[in-house]
Amino acid sequence: MAILAAADFRERTVKPYCANLILGETDGLDATIDLVIAQVTERVELDLSDDFEPAVGDADETVVFSGNGLYTLNPPDRIRSITSLSTRDDLGVLTTQGSSTYRHRPSLVGGTTMDNGRKYDELYSLSLSTGCWPTGVSSIQIIGKFGWSAAPTDIKRLVALYVYDLVKPTNDPLSNIVQRSTVDAVLTFAPSREMIEIEARYRRGGVKSS
Repeated sequence: MAILAAADFRERTVKPYCANLILGETDGLDATIDLVIAQVTERVELDLSDDFEPAVGDADETVVFSGNGLYTLNPPDRIRSITSLSTRDDLGVLTTQGSSTYRHRPSLVGGTTMDNGRKYDELYSLSLSTGCWPTGVSSIQIIGKFGWSAAPTDIKRLVALYVYDLVKPTNDPLSNIVQRSTVDAVLTFAPSREMIEIEARYRRGGVKSS
């Protein structure tokens, strides 16, 4: 399910996170606005290094990343639940680790709220067969549920602001865009103070999946 829908911007069905960002029928068809929403959401997720849309049906996903040779590890993705965790040796053999051999401290409460502003989960090695977390490319594999179970209101607001910038004419007083291109081109934004503040609260960086 998408973070926003075109109806969220319409005057009769406007949502609180789209306040003052009304888009009329003359601004674009629902299908066009929904396409812009999808593009902006992808851009926001890449910029903030986070995942605000759960997998279709909230199905389990597989994330593979590198360890650090230490007993404490920050995985690249927020983890809501772990179905299985495996480590890979130098020969490429995966070994499933029992749930009692490690401890997971999530950064989200209920999948919808950051725990005291924490941006990264923590994984602690208790009695892994490898001792500490192994090093090497793709040395850790986790199957489970990742990212947010639902986008927070701040992120919906951020996406709405960027969508509005892309859809409204450049002479609109609320528009901050400095370059307008085709849907396949690179877009340059001039973020407002509200955008900058939201991004600062949610931006993560430095930890990537393999």
